[in-house]
Amino acid sequence: MKNPSASSSSSPELGLRERGKLDKLRRIKQAARDVFLEKGYDAATTREIAQRAEVAIGTIFVYAEDKRDLLMMIVNNDLDAVNEKGAKALQQDGPLIDLLMAFFGLRYKYWARHPQISRPAVQATSDFLATSTDRGEETRRFYARRTNIYAMLADVVRRKQASHDIGSRADPELIAALFVTIYLTEVRRWLSQPTPKPAAGLAYLRSLLRLAIEGLGPTSSERQALERQ
Repeated sequence: MKNPSASSSSSPELGLRERGKLDKLRRIKQAARDVFLEKGYDAATTREIAQRAEVAIGTIFVYAEDKRDLLMMIVNNDLDAVNEKGAKALQQDGPLIDLLMAFFGLRYKYWARHPQISRPAVQATSDFLATSTDRGEETRRFYARRTNIYAMLADVVRRKQASHDIGSRADPELIAALFVTIYLTEVRRWLSQPTPKPAAGLAYLRSLLRLAIEGLGPTSSERQALERQ
């Protein structure tokens, strides 16, 4: 039979340990964000982040595999919320271009808040080692989100194909990959500016996505004129 006093005395201790871990995690996240903003990602060091968080450097590696994992730790929860809003935007009615802009617009607005953090995070999105298993948990979580993005975009393309709102019968996954490729290329160019402005970046992204949707073939009136010749 369990000793009630032993059980009751261990629960508060466990609670204190968990609260201590959460407090350390909170301090590490805040310290990493502050150091990245002040020094830039490349110049920041895990040692300085540990000092700012008032923890031993070994404690940092209990929560994050490396500096990149710390970066991903900062943005992951935010991007989960952005994706949730983006999924709802894609479920709305309207032209495909408007749905895509609503989806990618949320990301542009998020990235514009802190370019010092956004630039290396977006760079990491394009990392060809994205599926490597030797990365930290937060980095793997960051990369796993990409699969959901492709699936959401492929679903809306499939829906627009079924309603004949777009003429292409190409594989929806392939079309989704094209949209993501355009976004990743353009968002990196946009973020390379000293002060990236969402409105200007989104206007240019819209023109590229519209071109991808409409294609380079002649318009219907041009096609009719060619047929009469």
